[in-house]
Amino acid sequence: MMEHLFVTSAGEIRQRWRQAFPLAKRAASIAEIGAATTRARGVIWLDLATAAPEARKVQVQAAVEFGWPVVVMSAAPGESEAFEFLNLGAVGYCHFCAAPEQLREIALVVEHGGFWMPPELMQRFLALSLRVVPGTAPREPELNELTSRELMVAEQVAHGASNREIAQTLNITERTVKAHLSAIFEKMEVRDRVQLALAMNNIPTYTTIN
Repeated sequence: MMEHLFVTSAGEIRQRWRQAFPLAKRAASIAEIGAATTRARGVIWLDLATAAPEARKVQVQAAVEFGWPVVVMSAAPGESEAFEFLNLGAVGYCHFCAAPEQLREIALVVEHGGFWMPPELMQRFLALSLRVVPGTAPREPELNELTSRELMVAEQVAHGASNREIAQTLNITERTVKAHLSAIFEKMEVRDRVQLALAMNNIPTYTTIN
């Protein structure tokens, strides 16, 4: 089982973090990560909500160097900051007050080697990617493996839609959307919705995690 370690200057783990991961550990600083961990594998949740702007980059770099997937938690998530931290090696970026269900969803993605960012930032990321590398339809053999409903879900992801938006558009439950996504990821050999969206737009993706 993966360990969840929250690096935060707050006196204790926030209630919603504890609700998401009842066995989560806490470290008051990057320097305490090693002493706070008890398992060989885990996820570092780096709380930068109160960190000085000039110190955030250094903290992200230091956390990434530990070797575990790093999810950065911000008080005011923004596009430029998200891309900067992901470029430094973080694999997730979210609001520090994200709901427990969303935290668990993020954990599932990053534990399997994927990337996660808020849906609105995902949409901007995809728009930027399409401007830089104009895409065409993906290769026909890949799409032939998808059912008609899976193809509908994949097309919605390609436009940056969230699970909730997809569920509303297709009149299905979010749980069904997640089930379709799992099947789509396997059939198209992608790790997460970012790679799926890029693949649907025929934009090359590269693995940065060994």
